[in-house]
Amino acid sequence: MADITRRLGWRHLRGAPTTHVRHHRSGRLVHDGPGLSFWYRALSAALSEVPVDDRELAMTFHARTSDFQDVAVQATVTYRISDPALAAARLDFSIDPDTGVWRGAPLEQLGTLLTETAQQHALDVLARTPLASA
Repeated sequence: MADITRRLGWRHLRGAPTTHVRHHRSGRLVHDGPGLSFWYRALSAALSEVPVDDRELAMTFHARTSDFQDVAVQATVTYRISDPALAAARLDFSIDPDTGVWRGAPLEQLGTLLTETAQQHALDVLARTPLASA
């Protein structure tokens, strides 16, 4: 979450070094980078904050092996957003210009996408593997 202070109609955003901040004003990209600090007007600013540090996502699901045995799979996926501009274009990482809080739940959306992808790969592998070698 960005640290935002107020001064006479202006706002000052101070980003963490592990977040990539994008600031658009009148449709133009004004500031773009990790750990930025700048002044802006809240009424004309469109801000997004994308975390670029390593994140972990734990998951548990059930699968069936090639010999039709039910197994419980526990996994942890570690990920990092390598292209913050692309991530901000595809998911809503926008933050409120007054409070610095995300307007949506982008990490939950990203977690759902990663969980479904990892689950599909694990289910494909387990469907070809017998229980003894799983």
